Amino acid sequence: MKNKNLLSLLAPLFLGLCLIALPVNAADLAQAKSAGLVGEQMNGFLGLVQPDASAEIQALVKSINAQRLAEYQRIAAKNGVAVEEVGRLTAQKVIGQAAPGQFVETPSGWSQR
Repeated sequence: MKNKNLLSLLAPLFLGLCLIALPVNAADLAQAKSAGLVGEQMNGFLGLVQPDASAEIQALVKSINAQRLAEYQRIAAKNGVAVEEVGRLTAQKVIGQAAPGQFVETPSGWSQR
């Protein structure tokens, strides 16, 4: 039951993640995902598909992940659940909605949609 309540909170979170750090980061993130440099991980954070991505892309991932962590912590504290649970549930939603051609993490590694 707790997961259903948490899931209802994730809809606005998902929207918030899409809007986080607008306008520059959103455009940069979309480009990095389209180029296959960055993908969504199963823990709710971004990951580098290409470990040798530029310092700019690495900084973008680090910045967005820091913002996501802060939001996950806020939601976890409000609902009395683990931060990891919020991240995992968010990942399920984000990965499920990944656009064709984007990379997502699977138990066996990166997979292109």
